[in-house]
Amino acid sequence: MIPESFSTYFKSLDKESRQAIVDELLAILRSSASDSLNALSADVSDQYLYCCPLCQSKDIRANGKYKSVQRYHCKSCNKYFRQTTGTVTFGLKKPELFKQYLYHMLQGYSIAECGKRTGICIQTSFDWRHKVLSSFEKAVPMGFEGITESDDIFFLESEKGSKQLPRKARKRGSKASKRGISDEQIAVVVTCDRSENKELRVATRGRISKQDLVEIFEDKLDGIETLCTDSHSSYTAFAKAKGLEHKKFVASKGKRVKDKIYHVQNVNNVAKRLRQWMRPFNGVSTKYLQNYLNWFMILERIKHSTQRFNQFIGYATSSQVAWQIWKTNLKSAI
Repeated sequence: MIPESFSTYFKSLDKESRQAIVDELLAILRSSASDSLNALSADVSDQYLYCCPLCQSKDIRANGKYKSVQRYHCKSCNKYFRQTTGTVTFGLKKPELFKQYLYHMLQGYSIAECGKRTGICIQTSFDWRHKVLSSFEKAVPMGFEGITESDDIFFLESEKGSKQLPRKARKRGSKASKRGISDEQIAVVVTCDRSENKELRVATRGRISKQDLVEIFEDKLDGIETLCTDSHSSYTAFAKAKGLEHKKFVASKGKRVKDKIYHVQNVNNVAKRLRQWMRPFNGVSTKYLQNYLNWFMILERIKHSTQRFNQFIGYATSSQVAWQIWKTNLKSAI
């Protein structure tokens, strides 16, 4: 049985409970960043709250308050900013509609559907969604432990929304022009351990290499006991270079479990849930794919928690610089 998603949980509530959740969300979003810290789970770092959103320097000083919001002065770049600068609610042009928009977003509707139901244009709906999603970029596990599983899955490369394509247009949902794994496919590395730590990262076009795995994992696997993967050569070379105990599985040959504890069933289940969760969006542009992977990863992390909503809000409000970083990185997206 596939565990319920956050949107399923949200839809299962009665109207009053849904409205209470949205009201709580808005109350936290409208409060100062320091007040938002009360909603954060223990594993969310606050290092991004108290630094300059322009130059990321921590050499700052308090500079009074404006409309009950703390102001700061950065000694490094000599700029002034407020505690809410760069956060998800900063600079909204139609703040009175944001409450309704969040209500629809939490139900898992697409950008177009959220915009239609809220009464805003698709571009505004897009910007509001990615302001929230970009805040999840830093909410990734610092490392994995124990028995860790990893696998790569593939999404067809998409330039959804582009007005000029370097190739012939194809119908949404159609297949690649080349058989098998090619540069038309975008590789996503999915990793999880038995402690519910999960990470999903866009890796490269086509097949992943040992170097791709080195860049994705960095030092996150230093504390693990065993790495469980399929038999692809990139994982074999990576595990050998890192000196990791490596268990390989070939599902086509019926090799699914070793010694009753080693398998890749958890990571395969995560990949299955990811594909099902992505389906209602009717395709995601490759340059925004990581944002949606981050969103799924956050919902996966909090779905079993009794404080799941407060954790969701904590992640969504914990960064002043994520939006700016995402806009900058967008230029170098795959």
